[in-house]
Amino acid sequence: MSDRELQSLDGVITELRAPVPVRAEWRAGLLRGVAMLPPPGTMSTGLPGERHWRVRPLAAVAAGVACAVAGAALTALLLGRPQRAATSEDLTSLTATMPLPGEPIIRSTVRFLYVAPYAARVALVGDFNGWNPAAMPMRRSPDGRAWLIDVPLVPGRHVYSFVVDGDLAADPAAPRAGDDDFGIPSSVVLVTGAKT
Repeated sequence: MSDRELQSLDGVITELRAPVPVRAEWRAGLLRGVAMLPPPGTMSTGLPGERHWRVRPLAAVAAGVACAVAGAALTALLLGRPQRAATSEDLTSLTATMPLPGEPIIRSTVRFLYVAPYAARVALVGDFNGWNPAAMPMRRSPDGRAWLIDVPLVPGRHVYSFVVDGDLAADPAAPRAGDDDFGIPSSVVLVTGAKT
């Protein structure tokens, strides 16, 4: 290396060794956090209610293999089922509740009920209200154990959930939606229309 390159390298090293200015509030926050840590050599119990999971590698591999086998068996079961072709009776029952062009859409009133005696607030969200938690707040039943709301719905399949004190919950009294988006717990209600 030439003298010029060595001087340049020394300048870079000097620059890297220079102390970096740190805001006083950042330093104070860091020192508070360090002071709350347990002494070295002791086990941290974590925050109250926090769970620590420890899984041995062999147990994790066994669980993975069990899940793969169960998934393969379920897939084989579902794919091995004989499929039935749609009949004209299926089409007739499907179109029986559909309105004709120009005919008014008949809505059916559906009562949604969720048992949550200790909840402070419950709302209904679904594909029929744009999943808006403010659109359909539910009222507490006279006995105070459940929350309910009556909603007029058009015939068809509707996916919904309850918002219980800010958390989403599926309806335990209804079938679960098979197409949960991003793991959101949701249920399904099928509404049939009545012809007048």
